[in-house]
Amino acid sequence: MIRTTVGYSGGSSADPDYTNIGDHSEVILVEFDPLVVTYTDLLAVFWDLHDPTSEPWSRQYRNAIFYLNESRQQQAEQSYALQAQHYSAEFTTSLEPAGDFYPAEDYHQKYLLRQSRWIYRELRTIYPDATDFAASTAAARVNGYLGCNGDPLLLQNQIEDFGLSRTMQEELIKEVAGSCEQFIGLTCPAPR
Repeated sequence: MIRTTVGYSGGSSADPDYTNIGDHSEVILVEFDPLVVTYTDLLAVFWDLHDPTSEPWSRQYRNAIFYLNESRQQQAEQSYALQAQHYSAEFTTSLEPAGDFYPAEDYHQKYLLRQSRWIYRELRTIYPDATDFAASTAAARVNGYLGCNGDPLLLQNQIEDFGLSRTMQEELIKEVAGSCEQFIGLTCPAPR
């Protein structure tokens, strides 16, 4: 993953925001390197993270895959068909063309990272501009690890690349090791 941006898509109203979302849905835009992770891999993660048969509370919070082109549409349809074989109930997850994407307000970007006050402050020092912060690969990865996503070995190999001080590297390890099952027992690697 290169970066993620939360926002709004799937609707027709102009310039949605959190207080006036119109007919859009809350979405996450995932930018990735296909040489590192495939679209098929991302689809597998998507299916693992939700129940495709659950009724959405509203259009704002529905489950959907927004594809960018015909190739991605075909891959999404294939993954949909494979998943549907494992369920007897009808899927409520939709497949739709991406359409326009509107980034959400700054305070919605990197939500979990914002809850980790000291790490957030340090990364905002590195990326003082809100747009640069939201577009930062380091912020996206730290946010993902704080959400208990990722591999402990990968975190240990990447942690020095995030630009965090040694103290904040240790804080990140402490937070994920204290709350994420796959990170229990993880310690901060020795400085290189």
